[in-house]
Amino acid sequence: MGLISYDNGWLDAEGQPLAEADIAARYRDEVLGKVGVRRYGDDGDLVDNTMTELTTVYLDRALSFPVRDRAAAATFVESDPEHTTARPDEESGEWIVTRAAGTPVQVPRRMAMSRYVGGQIPEGFDPSRYGIPADMMDNLDRVSLWNIVCTVDAFLASGFDPAELLAAVHPSRVSSTQGTGIGAMESLRSLYIDGLLGLPRANDVLQEALPNVIAAHVMQAYVGGYGQMIHPVAACATAAVSVEEGADKIALGKADFVVAGGFDDLSTEGITGFGDMAATADSATMDGKGIDRKFFSRPNDRRRGGFVESQGGGTVLLARGSLARDMGLPVLGVVAYAQSFADGAHTSIPAPGLGALAAARGGENSRLATSLAALGVAPDEVAILSKHDTSTNANDPNESELHERIADALGRDESNPLFVVSQKSLTGHAKGGAAAFQMIGLTQVLRSGIVPANRSLDCVDPKLSVHGRLVWPTAPLRFGDALPLKAGFVTSLGFGHVSALVAIVHPEAFYQAVAATNGEQAADAWREAATTREAAGLRRIDGAIYGGEALYERPVDRRLGDGGSYGSQAALEKAVLLADDARLVDGVLTVTAPASK
Repeated sequence: MGLISYDNGWLDAEGQPLAEADIAARYRDEVLGKVGVRRYGDDGDLVDNTMTELTTVYLDRALSFPVRDRAAAATFVESDPEHTTARPDEESGEWIVTRAAGTPVQVPRRMAMSRYVGGQIPEGFDPSRYGIPADMMDNLDRVSLWNIVCTVDAFLASGFDPAELLAAVHPSRVSSTQGTGIGAMESLRSLYIDGLLGLPRANDVLQEALPNVIAAHVMQAYVGGYGQMIHPVAACATAAVSVEEGADKIALGKADFVVAGGFDDLSTEGITGFGDMAATADSATMDGKGIDRKFFSRPNDRRRGGFVESQGGGTVLLARGSLARDMGLPVLGVVAYAQSFADGAHTSIPAPGLGALAAARGGENSRLATSLAALGVAPDEVAILSKHDTSTNANDPNESELHERIADALGRDESNPLFVVSQKSLTGHAKGGAAAFQMIGLTQVLRSGIVPANRSLDCVDPKLSVHGRLVWPTAPLRFGDALPLKAGFVTSLGFGHVSALVAIVHPEAFYQAVAATNGEQAADAWREAATTREAAGLRRIDGAIYGGEALYERPVDRRLGDGGSYGSQAALEKAVLLADDARLVDGVLTVTAPASK
């Protein structure tokens, strides 16, 4: 956030020495005020919670202005010949264009926005602190930069990097299914608005506005894989569909490793559009109820008023089990099931997500149930529900009924509680990135044994009292070993009739699978390697915080070196793609047994 820096010791923003022991007390309140759900800060056209609007006014008298030449004057006349004339000015050599009285013209004005609270990237966040170079900072949409940062963090926090991955698998088996709901809003706005207003814009802004380019930058500027590039656009269910696509690619044998996840941004157009639909909480109304702004997102609460928009998302790394075993990769959770659904014939685009009921088609013999059983999990051992929970009047009851019906179909005991996590109460609703928050959060719940509080929940809507299994904690529940949290469901629902359910199982299931297949000695060896990796990864990140090597380093020459014995990079690249045994050796893609030319 730019509040402190490290140079042989901590320094404040003014460069004055700062004792590490004083940092938390000095900055805690400031940091908490600049993260999460809060009043919108100034951001592009969003200034003091106002946006630019072009309003039509009518000239009360003729208006004349000079232009460069006759050709330029003609463009004005042709745009409104009924009200426009042009004549040469012999003295200056310019042309004078005149708009007659009564001509309608567009005049910008600042308009207050009805929604002025949302979840935002921390104030002062700067991807360049991760080592992102200046040329990328200047040319990439900010969502692409955030996505690179999250992917770097996902790799390094797990104790490995793309170079080590590509030393273990062929580059064509490393794929991407990252997606977005709307795309690079900053670039989209420039593409459509800047040209209309005559403002400067980058010549490649169209490229940066394409939704798949967000994921493309990660692959070409960091990961370096050659596998599938499949980028779902599934509105608010995008990240869940991304994991479904990634899991399918691995199950079908098309990939061994997939970079998944989802992202979205905030813009005045999106904020206004969702507000016009009455989908988001009206800020003034919530203020009028005396609700703290960080608690405007109130899933399942009697005083909920719609979702609170946010920006961001996350990266989820998916690996084939045998690859994770052989490389000793930390496993945060096992994807037991991931599938998306439509809602059939319907009149509403923001449909209720009823299609996800089909996850339990066949009841105890459903693919959901049998997939869990294969990992040693019975329906009564699914303890956590990470719900989409948008805080709208329609979604929260509908989604609660969805889970009750799924539980009934699976044969779950009616008295066995399901603990609900409504993560949007903390993060707001990041649209395409929402399920990334949920899935990552669920792995943290399973590993820690702690079910977090729904802190914005004051009084559960009485309409939800019919759902006897569902429990909405208002304080953290620390189960530890008393009640092992073996598995949980994530549901994610999106405009356009898309719903998804992802079942994630505790990483102990992976240990047991390795032990059953390869013996306990192999399972213990994996666990030791994974633990060592994770600790090393966290030390690597700490080292960068304390002034060490930057976390991001762009691969040089697409990891092809000078082409070696092949004579050129192009020749080596072709050989790599044709050879099964091509691997990254000492930082360079190498073919140990050259393919025939």
